[in-house]
Amino acid sequence: MQALTLPAHIAYSQSLNTEIDFNLSNSCGQSLTLVRLCQLADKSLAQLPLTYASLSGSVALRQEIVRFHHALNRKSYPLDADNVLTFCGAQEALAAIYQSLLSPGDEIVVFTPNYPSLVTMAQAMGVKVNAIPLQEANNWHMDAEQLAALVNDNTKLIVINSPHNPTGSIIDGEAAKQVLAVAQQHNCYLLADDVTQASNYHELSLAHDYLSYEKSLLVGVMSKSFGLAGLRIGWVLSPDKSLLAQLLSVKAYGSICTSAVDEQLALMALRNSDNILAQNNRIISDNIKHFQRFVDSNAGLFSWRPPQAGIMTLVKSHLQRPIKDWGPELARKHKVLVLPGYLFGQAGEYFRLGLGQQDFPEALSLFQDFIDLS
Repeated sequence: MQALTLPAHIAYSQSLNTEIDFNLSNSCGQSLTLVRLCQLADKSLAQLPLTYASLSGSVALRQEIVRFHHALNRKSYPLDADNVLTFCGAQEALAAIYQSLLSPGDEIVVFTPNYPSLVTMAQAMGVKVNAIPLQEANNWHMDAEQLAALVNDNTKLIVINSPHNPTGSIIDGEAAKQVLAVAQQHNCYLLADDVTQASNYHELSLAHDYLSYEKSLLVGVMSKSFGLAGLRIGWVLSPDKSLLAQLLSVKAYGSICTSAVDEQLALMALRNSDNILAQNNRIISDNIKHFQRFVDSNAGLFSWRPPQAGIMTLVKSHLQRPIKDWGPELARKHKVLVLPGYLFGQAGEYFRLGLGQQDFPEALSLFQDFIDLS
């Protein structure tokens, strides 16, 4: 196995070597304070024993995760707490899946651009990565025919993400059926990165039936739609309990278990998901309008396709200088971070725009000052 390096977007942020006050590429929704979350749940953690949590995650939390995904996909499956395994964030979950399923010489199919480690982890393992590029001219939509043409009997894993990071495109109900049919035809595993599925402010058809397939894995996390990145809780939900047992073996050599405090707070958040998600979706909707006004007032300098759902999208810069030059300068002079699209595998003058933060208008104002002075 090749040595792993920092994911490209993290390495870029580290290389700036400057304090950042605003992140215009933030992939998370708006966070809550500990006090506010406890108020919503009408509960205190003062008496919580600070012991090890269960290796698999508390039964109550895992039951709530099942309920949450049943609600998102508007269907109940014969799944219970034993079909869920918690992790220290989604990245640990993704790493455990790759380590458990993939061997040198295997093939996976992914869409690009994407979250960088979905590709680099596989490459470090000697796995062949078959990438399908999403096209802006096609509204960044997945092409099911391309997927069907690229998946073959050597494909071990199909990796999908909807709403998509970083384009904001979706795999709607009909397209999801096509994805599922391809996976079933070739008897390969299907990994659905559903971390922003709940950021559905246009009430689109994001429900899918992947959990009807024995070889499916759904990944969720508290950091994205919920905005609770300080709770290091992610999870895998799958009908395949034997695979979950293998994932647990990998986890035992990493975090071993998640934090008992984080698990309790995650349970409180999931039980109050309607309030938290409604507020975060309002913020995203408002910020879409803010950015459209910004684009309109800077005619010809930027173009974009607002996200169909989720928290992120790509923006194309038409500034005379390349983003590799002005991006670091924006960070140094105004303490505002933008992540170039090439960090996610997208060529050209793009950057990822995160729309989930309440301080978005303030960050945008600083960005405007930078443009005016450039």
